Amino acid sequence: MKRSIAAVLALCLCLSLLATACGQSGEKEADAGLDAAVQSVLVDKKDVEISFWTGTGAANFPYLETIVNAFQEAYPNIHVDFQNQGPVSDLMDKLTQNIVAKSTPTLSNVSPTYFKEYIDSGAIIDLADYYNHSEIGFTAEEKAAFLPSFIKEAESFGGEGTLYGFPTNKKTTEVLFYNKTYFDAQGWSAPATWNEVAAYSKLIYEDTGKPGFSYDVAYAEAPFHLLSMQWGSPYITDAGEADIDNDASRSAIQFYKSNYDAGYFTMPMDMPSANGGNYSNKGFVYQECYMFVGSAAGAQYSIPSAESGQEVFEVGIAPVPQYDTGNQLVFTRGEDYCVFSNATAEQRVAAWLLIKFLSQDEQNVEWLIATGNLPITSTMADNPDYKAFLETDNDGSKLYYTAAEINASLKMTDYMSYEKMSAVTAPLASATGSMWQAIIIGNQNVDEAIAAAVDELK
Repeated sequence: MKRSIAAVLALCLCLSLLATACGQSGEKEADAGLDAAVQSVLVDKKDVEISFWTGTGAANFPYLETIVNAFQEAYPNIHVDFQNQGPVSDLMDKLTQNIVAKSTPTLSNVSPTYFKEYIDSGAIIDLADYYNHSEIGFTAEEKAAFLPSFIKEAESFGGEGTLYGFPTNKKTTEVLFYNKTYFDAQGWSAPATWNEVAAYSKLIYEDTGKPGFSYDVAYAEAPFHLLSMQWGSPYITDAGEADIDNDASRSAIQFYKSNYDAGYFTMPMDMPSANGGNYSNKGFVYQECYMFVGSAAGAQYSIPSAESGQEVFEVGIAPVPQYDTGNQLVFTRGEDYCVFSNATAEQRVAAWLLIKFLSQDEQNVEWLIATGNLPITSTMADNPDYKAFLETDNDGSKLYYTAAEINASLKMTDYMSYEKMSAVTAPLASATGSMWQAIIIGNQNVDEAIAAAVDELK
């Protein structure tokens, strides 16, 4: 028996060593293949054609096209077929269709919620080796400058040590919009906590008969997602499982519900000027509420206009309120760039070089100023041209409010987080969005509504 066990152990050891050797051999081959492709593109200057799809929208496309043209001047042997596919929703539909048809572009920006599906199907490649490569990767100093939440989100798609997406196109986060003219008249500053939001909203209601606060539901799950996690709910566990049936979730719901029932809080679709929509800004500019949380990218739509028959007031923009200022949380939104697996080795290198080019300060600062997107590195935020842009007042124009929302967003970068991506992410968002409105507007029992959402996920 002992001899038999020894033989088995010896066999296991041999197999283990063989597997390790094979793994190392595969890694060496992969490294050699990448090095050969880098040599071909950068040294031998082999002509490479790549296709680049974007969902940046018509207004911002010319700015991105200028940067792409500058890239082709820097790399004359790389030819980019650059195509705008319309809004991100249209882009994602087309990408998914083309994955099925095995006719994807070389690279594209992709919404985070799609990454797990794309990784599982083998549609996109891991960019970690490119990111870490001695010639075409980022230096240690450059890596240190990236805002941690952006890189952590990209790593989360495929697990630690992977990088299936790259956070070049982070657009926005949520911020608090408030009627600064009214607040100044009361001697108030912007609320930093949800208790302050509730207290101000009660006073506003008693003074004006109008609710003080609303929360956008363009992402239907947004209020529940943020508030429940600020109150201490996991929402999604580290294992990728839904976890909303807990005391923290109930407390967050009850907080909003009690203020809603008292008339202090509202929902976008309750305000007459919102016309049943999901955005609070339409009611806000008509003073049907005096504060709301919504996307920072919507700042330009949240400014009252005399031409539109609205009473003009100054808009204040501040960081999202917190339940516990010692344990702060806010989410960031935007797409990551990825490279599709149908690309050749040379095309992959060329696509990575374009991603890197788009991610570097000189190019990206121009993009930030043009679009109002968030900086992805600390060095971009400290860039003199960018700081000058953020300090521009310009008499209450769109530029001023764009700068204001970015400044508010930058104050939150230390505690920005990201959605955990798993098989349950999308269905959970749908279930909790419906649950939130059923409880807040429909008066459904909290326990029953949570149980129904949990059952929906089974």
